[in-house]
Amino acid sequence: MPMEKCAIVELHDVSPHYYDEIAQAIELLAVCGIEKYSLLLVPNFWDKAPIYKYTSFVKAIFSTGQELVLHGYNHKGKGIRLRDLLWTYGEGEFGGLTLSETYSRIEKTLEMVSFLDMKFEFFVPPAWIGNRYLEDVLYSFEFKAVAYRKGIKHLDTGALYTCPVITFSNRPLLSQLSITFGPALFRLYQDSPILRLALHPRDFRDKRKIKLWRFLLAKTKKTRRLISYEELFSKSRLAPSLQGF
Repeated sequence: MPMEKCAIVELHDVSPHYYDEIAQAIELLAVCGIEKYSLLLVPNFWDKAPIYKYTSFVKAIFSTGQELVLHGYNHKGKGIRLRDLLWTYGEGEFGGLTLSETYSRIEKTLEMVSFLDMKFEFFVPPAWIGNRYLEDVLYSFEFKAVAYRKGIKHLDTGALYTCPVITFSNRPLLSQLSITFGPALFRLYQDSPILRLALHPRDFRDKRKIKLWRFLLAKTKKTRRLISYEELFSKSRLAPSLQGF
């Protein structure tokens, strides 16, 4: 019997900094019938939007009833790293950090969101870029899993579950390339047990990307079961329908 295929739809860079774009994204998800998705929260985007100062935004996010996942502290890297240029331009927040810097950054992140009075168990580093210390630090703060570009790693067992990502770049040349090849990648990954669709606020400044997301989300809705990170790792293990891939 064929294994059920699933998808995680995730909205990145959730911050008051992108208030209007986030609202547009949530509206599109509703129009496409996406009833389950994950909101990747950045508590202080580029040190310009500390989330605790924006109560109306917090209320709006909670009113969706969707899963909240931590997505770094400020989405701002130490500088431009040549090894990361293909993936980001200075936003790989955890790339190149030392152990003490990594620990301090996670601690600072959790302090910033402590007023929400909820436990965060899943972490997606900005641009999916980590470092050699990140997993141990996250584990020490009792996170269950961390997501990278190639897959999602269960911190308790060390298992890495391959989950390809469909996303669009928002840098001039790469943006056009990602628009051109996005549908082809979607077809390439059609047999993957789990597929992630990663929407970004800046996608909603480009009508071409909005149109593509509408198509890809509708297709995903018809062909895959939508799940959350929590459902994937329910009870500290893979959900039964996904075991064995």
